Amino acid sequence: MDFKVMASNIGIDDEDFIELLEMLVDVSTTDIVNFEAEVAAGNYKSAAMAAHSIKGASGNLGLTDIAAAAAELEKAAKNSDQSQMSEKIAFLKQELKQISEGLS
Repeated sequence: MDFKVMASNIGIDDEDFIELLEMLVDVSTTDIVNFEAEVAAGNYKSAAMAAHSIKGASGNLGLTDIAAAAAELEKAAKNSDQSQMSEKIAFLKQELKQISEGLS
């Protein structure tokens, strides 16, 4: 990932973008944990809110693949459809891991 290009694409400087990415990884990791806990408890509305948080934050940073997966996860939670949740969660975890490694 070329963070300089990504920062330029959304019109902010590199340092601010990296700081926002660090926050995204931290908050989205927590959101995923919350999503999984809420689904396990049958609280799909709360799970959808966690996915919505990931969708918004990643979309604001131009991370369209993450935002799209989070949008699908949000929709699945709103419909209480667990069929593809594991796949989307795995994708989000992998993407966040790649960002985290890129920041190191």
